[in-house]
Amino acid sequence: MDLYPCNTFEPGGYCFLPSVFQYSAGVAALPGFRIEQVQFSQAVPLEAAFEFVERHLKAIGRPTAAFAHCELRSPRQFDDQGFIEFNRRYVRKLAEWGVYTEEREGRPAVNPVARTNVVPAYHPPGDISMAAFSYSVPSAESTRGSFVLAGGGDARKGPEPYRERIVAFGDTSPTGLQTKVTFVVAEMTRRLASLGLDWQHASAVRAYSVHAITEAVIAELATPGRIACGLTWHVAHPPVQGLAYEMDVRGQVDVIVRDGAKR
Repeated sequence: MDLYPCNTFEPGGYCFLPSVFQYSAGVAALPGFRIEQVQFSQAVPLEAAFEFVERHLKAIGRPTAAFAHCELRSPRQFDDQGFIEFNRRYVRKLAEWGVYTEEREGRPAVNPVARTNVVPAYHPPGDISMAAFSYSVPSAESTRGSFVLAGGGDARKGPEPYRERIVAFGDTSPTGLQTKVTFVVAEMTRRLASLGLDWQHASAVRAYSVHAITEAVIAELATPGRIACGLTWHVAHPPVQGLAYEMDVRGQVDVIVRDGAKR
C-alpha cells in the first residue's frame, strides 16, 4: 500500500498529508498540540465564517496558521469548472493567512488545511457556508491520535474530468455503491497508515450519501473493526456532479459549539 508523505507544518502545530491545491488529505497534531474544533449551531456563510475564525483564534491566542480543517456545506453540486472556480476563491483567504502557498517557479501549490465539503439533501444553505472548523492548540498531554482526515469521495486522483475518474460512474445500485465504498475505505485506510494510525484510533466515522447505506455497505465498513466507534450517516451529496459517496474520519478532537451569528 503506497502511503502519503506526512509533511510538518510547524507554524500550525500539525502535520498534513499533501493532496490537491484546495485541501490536504488530512491533518494530525504535532507533539505538544491537540486538535480542537468549533462546531457552529447553524452553518455560517463562508466570508462571515472566515471572520469568525480570525476572531476566535485571536481570542484564544492562536495564529491563523493554526487553522487546520473546515467543514463546508454547499447549496448544490458543482460541475468541474465551477468547483475549480470556487476552490480558487476559497484558497485566497488561506493565502492571506500565510497558510496556503501558491504554485510558483515550477513548485506545486502547498495547502496543509484539510476539508470536507458536501451538499445537504434537505435544507441546504443558500450560499456556500461553514459548519465547523478545526485548529491546533497547545497540550501538555500526549496527543498521538488527535487527527482529522479530509472528506474523500469515490473518484481517483488525476487531471482528467471527474466523469473519467469516478469509480463505477453512474452505478448507484447496491453493487455499484459497495464498489465505491470499497474504494473510499481503502483511501481512508491509506491516510490513517500515513499518519502512523489505524481504524482503532478513530472516534468518529461519517458517511455522506443520498443513497441507502445498506447491510452490504455496513459489512464493508465494519471489516475488520473499522467502525468500532459507530457510523454517522449524513444524507448529503459529495460536492461534484457524478460523485455519490464520501467519508471522513477523526480521532481525539475536542468539540466546542458556538453560535456563529454572534459577533
